[in-house]
Amino acid sequence: MRRNVHRTGWMLVLLTVLGAPATTGWAQVQQPHRFEREQKNSDDYYNVISLKEEGLALYRERDKYKNSNRIWELLLLDTALQEKRVVELEIKERYKMVGYEVTAGQLYFLYRTGETTRNDFELVRVTLASGEYTRYSIKPDLDFKLTHFSKAGGSFAFGGYVNNEPAIFLYELETGNRKVVPGFFQKDTELVDLRTNQNGTFNTVTIDRGSKGDRFMLFRTFDGSGELLLEDRVPIEENRTLQTGITSTLEREDLVLLGTWGERNSKQSNGFYSLVVDPFNEQKIRYFSFGELTHYLEYLSPKRMKKIQEDTREDLAANKIPNYINYVMPFKLNEYRDGYLLLAEVYTPSSNLNPYYSNPYYYNPYSYSPYGSYGMYGPGYYYPGMGRMYRPYAYGNNVKNNDDIKSSETVLLAFDAAGKVKWDHSLKLEDIKLPSVEQVADFSLKNGHVHLLYKNESDLMVKSIPLKEDTTQLLQEKIKLLDPVDEIRSEKEGEGSVRHWYDNTFYVWGYQTIRNVTKTDRVRDVFYINKVVVH
Repeated sequence: MRRNVHRTGWMLVLLTVLGAPATTGWAQVQQPHRFEREQKNSDDYYNVISLKEEGLALYRERDKYKNSNRIWELLLLDTALQEKRVVELEIKERYKMVGYEVTAGQLYFLYRTGETTRNDFELVRVTLASGEYTRYSIKPDLDFKLTHFSKAGGSFAFGGYVNNEPAIFLYELETGNRKVVPGFFQKDTELVDLRTNQNGTFNTVTIDRGSKGDRFMLFRTFDGSGELLLEDRVPIEENRTLQTGITSTLEREDLVLLGTWGERNSKQSNGFYSLVVDPFNEQKIRYFSFGELTHYLEYLSPKRMKKIQEDTREDLAANKIPNYINYVMPFKLNEYRDGYLLLAEVYTPSSNLNPYYSNPYYYNPYSYSPYGSYGMYGPGYYYPGMGRMYRPYAYGNNVKNNDDIKSSETVLLAFDAAGKVKWDHSLKLEDIKLPSVEQVADFSLKNGHVHLLYKNESDLMVKSIPLKEDTTQLLQEKIKLLDPVDEIRSEKEGEGSVRHWYDNTFYVWGYQTIRNVTKTDRVRDVFYINKVVVH
């Protein structure tokens, strides 16, 4: 039996047959390949990294040792989800993984060499073609609390805090030279973003969090050696604050900053903002309230949504800040011919804070998320600047922390080249509970269509949005199994997700208990990945 699909705001709902694409002239979903690996109770969970057209990388710790070092298993798959190579990394037991980065042909893992922020780093470079790996020792020589990690040209940029003041240092891979980037170390200042551009330069965004005087957002671009190329200092209105920010990466000629804003000292957001970077001209930050958007509030009841939109119009007419607020986190910024797309998600926290966010490697003294700096910007490969942070959940025999976060909705906003909102669309998330603020849905953009996709237990929900039409389509597709006789008995909640892979292709993963009456071992527990193509 398929569960019913909610029709809120949808123009069309299609329930597709297992394994078959939808048969309309619009979106069609196919699942051409599936990877399975038996999962025992004692096995650690896999983490999945997109290598774009080079495939996928799976990695996990093993309860296995060699030369007194713990073994980390790295499994490389091609785009048909066929196994290419298994690499065993020997890592010292007390080393903790804190990040990873991907470039063409290379995968990098970043480890901290102990339990405190005074410990050094070890960078492990894996050559994907051969599986050979090289170690690099990095010594900051200071108490450095890491929040950002990204490859910029021939160097790695490390962003974080020293004595609650933002700091960035560069490590040159070939020479081993270290350099502190000047112009940071400012009191009452937050490092909001550090992101690499297409040309190997990198952007930083810092925001004044002081309680007195004028406050500014400072956008800077540096080359791979840390030399300043561009600086734009923009004032922030007295009664507002910028909470989060993601920079574009020069796929277009312009640079833009998108994120969320709220009233002073508020942990919740009032809306989204945009800023087109232009150091040669005066420009203002554009602020957009949630109630101004067309579809953002669709996860609420129609009556509640209408009331908020009416109140927002009245407040704006009276030159007041609309008072509707909620928790929302932006995760991804894409650039396309006509502007920019921003993916964000609405969530509800519980009072039971998860220890993931007290991890010292993700310290941020000014974070406006109630859980501190999350350090996650989603998959990035060839989408530079996305220094991904490892999820250091304390599973312990796969017993996960309590689910503290309820994700309610994914929202996608389109901005034009001037930073004005062109349209917004949303996708309601059904009963998605997670132990931390994590990205649930993802999207692709190809041939004038945006496809939003998320996994709800063993179902895939796809929303198709033509860029030039005010219509949408929702499809529900069961996750395809290897054998037609296979039957899903259960899917592990809170584990697995979906991410954009390349072009119009996604990968979805998770853990299932599968029953097959034709086999001797009728029930099996598996880790799986499905390739999902949306046309």
